[in-house]
Amino acid sequence: MSAIMKISPQGQIRIPNKIMELLGIEKGDYIEVDVKDNDIILKPRKLIDPSQGWHWTKEWQKMETTVDDEIEKGLVSPTFKTAEEGLKWLKK
Repeated sequence: MSAIMKISPQGQIRIPNKIMELLGIEKGDYIEVDVKDNDIILKPRKLIDPSQGWHWTKEWQKMETTVDDEIEKGLVSPTFKTAEEGLKWLKK
């Protein structure tokens, strides 16, 4: 997919919505700009601490959504005063 974009007087371009959707980028995201052989290359970049990258995987986010839904529905254990109480409840 390609598009022609006009550079604004401030040196800005607007990325068409279809391209943003295709690349999974949103307003406020970061774009890396490279120049190679007189071409401008734009690469979507998420600024995430590498040690926290696991939290933003699709799999983890799906699990987070599932847990949020369970909490909203009240599908949580009671509060336990001791570990023994928790183990007893788990064995039921």
